[in-house]
Amino acid sequence: DSWLKKGDVVVSVGAKCGTNWMMTMVHELRTWNIPEEKDFEDIFDVVPWAEFSQYPGITKEERVNLWNKRERWNSSKFPFRVFKSHMTPIPALKSDRKSRLQCLDIEGRSDVKFIAMTRDGRDVAKSLQKFFLAHSQEFRNLWGGFPPPLNSLDEAFDFVIPNENIAVLEYVKEWWPFRHHPNVLLLHYADVLDDVPGTLRKLANFIGLQGITEEAYREIEQRVSIEFMKKRSERYRCLCGRNLDLAILPAKNGVIRQGGVGSSSQLSEKHLQMFNEHMDRMFDGDEELKAWYKQRMK
Repeated sequence: DSWLKKGDVVVSVGAKCGTNWMMTMVHELRTWNIPEEKDFEDIFDVVPWAEFSQYPGITKEERVNLWNKRERWNSSKFPFRVFKSHMTPIPALKSDRKSRLQCLDIEGRSDVKFIAMTRDGRDVAKSLQKFFLAHSQEFRNLWGGFPPPLNSLDEAFDFVIPNENIAVLEYVKEWWPFRHHPNVLLLHYADVLDDVPGTLRKLANFIGLQGITEEAYREIEQRVSIEFMKKRSERYRCLCGRNLDLAILPAKNGVIRQGGVGSSSQLSEKHLQMFNEHMDRMFDGDEELKAWYKQRMK
């Protein structure tokens, strides 16, 4: 995290848990009174993805050079910088470190704000299937066939559960001990969906943004709606590669989809049982976390 500085905000949302949505919310809030800075061609121009390798074998120097090609993320016009991540905190006891995700120094970077968000794992699996299928063939070729096309919900569930090739319950389990830390805001996708106006105010208060007018909040609510973002899906193609001209997702596919919760009604008994058994294993011994998570499953 040597790239961080005082005042930065890290939007470290779980994969397929509303990352682009939360990044957009934070960007809209920080530009509430600088309208000329609101729009962007590619989300990574204003919110770079900290740990993402633009291409295989990239060096630290090459990574920095590509970041610098996207000049806007570091603009002095913004009141603070924002970064995307999918990582989780380093545990208080280093001996408790169990996953490759645990690399954010929450305790050591008290001058940086961290926003985390999780989601019902059943919704994640369903969303992941469509997301993986939407990847461009050019991107797959670059990464040796990754991500694999998941042609059914069965394949998606087998990929995510129980091995968590994409961290779902592991992600929230690693954030949970830090939920009361003053520079951490842990959210759940279902709560955000239920109350976008309240979430925007909670985010502004957490970050320390003051003076946002009610008119500005109403405009931001409209600009972070799924309808608004879907009409501008080309902003979320996530350009990468050596020349920043390789789209992770073709424009026709887009990463902004339906959003929403409640996939359980569309899942088989097999999938529901598989997830419940996985949840019991992952949250074994932490009844508070299990109750908090289950209350938000729809």
